Amino acid sequence: MPLKVRILAALICTGLFGFRAYATTPSWSYENRKVTSGEFLIRTACMMPVEGKLSKVTMKGGEGMSKESENWTENLQNMVEAHLKTAGVQVLQASDPMASGASDDEIQQVILELDQKYGEITKTLNKKPKDIGESRYTIGDDAALLPCSAKADVLVFVEGEGQVTSGGKKAMGMIVGGSANTSYATLVLTMADAKTGEIIAFSRMSNAESFGDKFVDQTEEVYGKALNKQFERLRIGMYLDKKKH
Repeated sequence: MPLKVRILAALICTGLFGFRAYATTPSWSYENRKVTSGEFLIRTACMMPVEGKLSKVTMKGGEGMSKESENWTENLQNMVEAHLKTAGVQVLQASDPMASGASDDEIQQVILELDQKYGEITKTLNKKPKDIGESRYTIGDDAALLPCSAKADVLVFVEGEGQVTSGGKKAMGMIVGGSANTSYATLVLTMADAKTGEIIAFSRMSNAESFGDKFVDQTEEVYGKALNKQFERLRIGMYLDKKKH
């Protein structure tokens, strides 16, 4: 690559030309009618294990980001739990035996089975999310086998998937045009009835950034407002008495 082109790329990547990374986080959700009508109230939530997956696109191709994925997973869990608590929802953990007497192995087996069932319906759920309103999706009544289910209204599944574009790849994208310079991530939050396993809410929050990947370390700044918007739609906790949108 000619020297002038390399210098131009460096200037673009470091923002010396005054470019800024404008990112938005559009979101949408579908809810069961029992939730939107106020028939089903969400006051206590049991958190299933959170999973965040990141990959990097470089000039040489794609590569994994195991350590960054672990950090992102922790950030996502902390953020969602904090927003639930702020909304007045009590947060429990699926791995907590509580007073059930269940062993860690028994609980982990139930969690694994529920995660598998959730994974099996995800593709259909993504294609036809409106069917949530008709009570057509469920992970089964095995949800009630989790010790936390006895006290929880919902089980909460949180998934994050993102792609981080390297500086060199971004620079090349700016030079040749196209979308190769964009990093993006999607946060998916799903709630299931803790007693019956019925899926009652499904939310997606997406973020794309032309010159950065704030969603990795600044999850609150990127997803916080969108998450509150979804909680308001669900009318949970402090949003219960607000008007439905």
